[in-house]
Amino acid sequence: MKDDLTLLTFALDQVWYAIHALEVREVVPLPELTPLADAPPFVSGIFNLRGHIVTAIDLRQRMGLRRRPWNVKNAVLVVSSQEKLYGLIVDEAFSLITLSSRELEPAPDFTPFMSSRQDRYVLSVGKLEGRLIPILDLNRILTAVESQELGPSEAK
Repeated sequence: MKDDLTLLTFALDQVWYAIHALEVREVVPLPELTPLADAPPFVSGIFNLRGHIVTAIDLRQRMGLRRRPWNVKNAVLVVSSQEKLYGLIVDEAFSLITLSSRELEPAPDFTPFMSSRQDRYVLSVGKLEGRLIPILDLNRILTAVESQELGPSEAK
């Protein structure tokens, strides 16, 4: 249908999340990364993808989750923004799903509580077979880091 939304699902900390499928160029296994000095903590490094340099972002850290050692299940969702490639490192990539507008709800409102990083990145919530799936906003994830997110030694 016209108002159906195709999403790519993935896991972070055993929770399913999704991102618009049209925003993902491809999904690749986690390659060896070259670290970058003085990068924000959530930037894990860079890698070469068929001649193109990709900046790898640990989506767990970007969303304020604790860091975990990587393993063979980790995947990289390759996306582009402003003619640059970024790789979102996730715990595991799953599959494409299609949701209708009836299966979407607005993002929860966390404003009465202390601000969390996750509320900044959740665009809406999908409902699929009894499962709630936060749908992330790629533009917000790739937005420049606000100075209050950086530690005192990292703020410039």
